Amino acid sequence: MQDSPLVSIIIVNYNGRKYLENCFNSLRKMNYKNFEVILVDNGSEDDSVDFVKNRYHEVIVLPIGDNLGLACASNRGAQASKGSYLFFLNNDTIVDQNIINALVEKAESDPKIGVCACDVFTYDGKDKIGMGLSCDRFGYPCGNLGPLFYPDAAIFIRRSVFDEISGFDDKLFLYGEDRDLCWRVLLQGYRIEPVKEAFFRHDSACTMIGMVKYKSNIWKRYLGERNLIRSMLKNYSTSWLFFMLFQYFILSMAELGLLLARGEFKVVRQAYIKAYAWNIKNFPNTWDEHKRIQRIRKVSDWFMRKQMARQIGKVQVLKWMGIPEFEAKVYKV
Repeated sequence: MQDSPLVSIIIVNYNGRKYLENCFNSLRKMNYKNFEVILVDNGSEDDSVDFVKNRYHEVIVLPIGDNLGLACASNRGAQASKGSYLFFLNNDTIVDQNIINALVEKAESDPKIGVCACDVFTYDGKDKIGMGLSCDRFGYPCGNLGPLFYPDAAIFIRRSVFDEISGFDDKLFLYGEDRDLCWRVLLQGYRIEPVKEAFFRHDSACTMIGMVKYKSNIWKRYLGERNLIRSMLKNYSTSWLFFMLFQYFILSMAELGLLLARGEFKVVRQAYIKAYAWNIKNFPNTWDEHKRIQRIRKVSDWFMRKQMARQIGKVQVLKWMGIPEFEAKVYKV
């Protein structure tokens, strides 16, 4: 490919040493040559940083003293990058040698393509996971029951689009930062385009779909709920927001009632009540972001609803996997 644009591959790592050799070896085998690799290390306590510095001299390593979360670390990587395209890639992935060629070719074909999604397989390569996920009206994952809303584990985005929407939301830390980013990409009138010729393998929790029972933890539930609320508050127009919050309130009351009936008082207190409290505390900042996003958006909420699944994600998860067994897991966020 003549005059190939520079692609910045940004990998955020936290204690992921066991994955890094497979990931970086696969990047070395790619046919596309005009790329840089940036590892943003989120305060790992294993030997990730030394391992990469000693084995992969071409990689730009950005060590961060503390775990700032995936969203913030991804923004740090973007700030240090030089590419016309940014490829945010999970560390637990193995890419195909033609992945960047296919992504660049698709993105260069139409300037209205904001994000490209890859085909994803399990880590052993035996089973297909999919091109990404849909989301429901609340911004909750909804499997593949609607249009493609956001990619899983890898986001290939045009640099100009990333800058236009001001990148990831630093306050989302982890879980939902990718959905929020793609929501804002869609609000600007760009498309999320699947690229079947671009694929990789991922050690993904998505393979849990279809299991009879699954385990979650309070920390993940807390982050998921608080981030979902912030995304709705930011991304819906004011007139739609009241309507959506009313629906969310009804759904939440049913969800909390079910948890309380099962005796999950700790989950309700440490995940849901804490998530509501966080959003109340951060509401001034969230509303400032709401006003900024609404000021620059290009499409209506009617258009956005067509990009979302009709089903309700939490209801679908309940049907697929039942009520999760919660494990207490506490992190400082």
